[in-house]
Amino acid sequence: MHGAKRVMACCDKLARCSDSRVGLTRTFLSPAMDNAHELVAGWMREAGMTPHIDEMGNLIGHYPGVADDHNGPVFLLGSHLDTVPNAGKYDGILGVMLAIEAVASLEGEKLPFAIEVVGFSEEEGVRYKTPYLGSRAL
Repeated sequence: MHGAKRVMACCDKLARCSDSRVGLTRTFLSPAMDNAHELVAGWMREAGMTPHIDEMGNLIGHYPGVADDHNGPVFLLGSHLDTVPNAGKYDGILGVMLAIEAVASLEGEKLPFAIEVVGFSEEEGVRYKTPYLGSRAL
């Protein structure tokens, strides 16, 4: 499976990572978010990226460019992994999964710049009542 079908299947799987049994709620620093990080990090690895979680809880997958010395240009793609209570299953995660699929479609080809796919944390501001904490840290 590849392309749009894989993206949709991954989104369906992530929709089961919820803090609530009714609807979809994925709060920053919750067990559901930990599960989402595990799944997404695995898909990042499959696409040829090296994932890590930064100090703000953003999940970042690094795909090296031709001369990847970590000082060259980096193209950032992504969206958020957290949700508001009772969210739609594509909110945020669709952007992350499309970015991962774009990297996977390179099939190992190196570009003149690195790519980082970011799953931002606390974009919705549900836990700390302050939105965009993860993206502000970049």
